[in-house]
Amino acid sequence: MDNKREKLIVEVSVDASDGRRAVGIMNMRQALDLPEMPSLSYTHPDPAKAAAGIMMNRQELAGFMACP
Repeated sequence: MDNKREKLIVEVSVDASDGRRAVGIMNMRQALDLPEMPSLSYTHPDPAKAAAGIMMNRQELAGFMACP
């Protein structure tokens, strides 16, 4: 089944000692294919929520993609 949510765009960042640093902008499938690292965070796939600064962890992102 083609999951349209996996094509939504997120920004991936890493939490460093001097603040959050952008890793890249990618679709949700690419973001979830990255190695599991607790320091990674993801913008919310909804553009309005991303603009408000809402971040997600890997489990939340995977759950969002799994929703029908």
